[in-house]
Amino acid sequence: MSWFAVTALGLYLISSSDIPSTRRGALILVATCVPMLWSRLLFQFFADLILQIDASLVSWLLHSPRSGDIVDFADGSGVLVILPACSSLANVSLAVLCWVTVSQSVDHKRSAYDLFWCLMACVSVIAVNVTRIGFMGLSQWHYAMFHSQWGAAVANTIILGLIVGFCVIGVRRELFQRI
Repeated sequence: MSWFAVTALGLYLISSSDIPSTRRGALILVATCVPMLWSRLLFQFFADLILQIDASLVSWLLHSPRSGDIVDFADGSGVLVILPACSSLANVSLAVLCWVTVSQSVDHKRSAYDLFWCLMACVSVIAVNVTRIGFMGLSQWHYAMFHSQWGAAVANTIILGLIVGFCVIGVRRELFQRI
């Protein structure tokens, strides 16, 4: 319930404040609620569809058959089940949060390219996640290698770099004016 309250407070501040910095801060506050509440609620309702989309992408990448959210290993040694923790949705919501935070922090003037840079950050998250799952789906050995803590750390570092990189490129004019 607290995240509902935070969302309501942020929306109230956005709609009622005349101070630009307050509105920008409130927008960041609302964007923070997306990964903490709204993407989780969205996932509760559409989990099967989201996991099947991830499985379809992995299946396409591996040229391997799938059934629902289950993909056959490329070498035929077993199957790979894509679980909710493997979904790209959580990190996509973090990409949106990063875009809002970076753009509002530098008082970015909206342009037609904003959607492009935010989408690039989101697509890069999906690409890295699907590629990692694809590597896991090659064989049992690959699964053990890429599903380890090291595999997760490398993938998360790449995701973080891409998210921040695309967001910074998107606001480069305002960012470099402040430096």
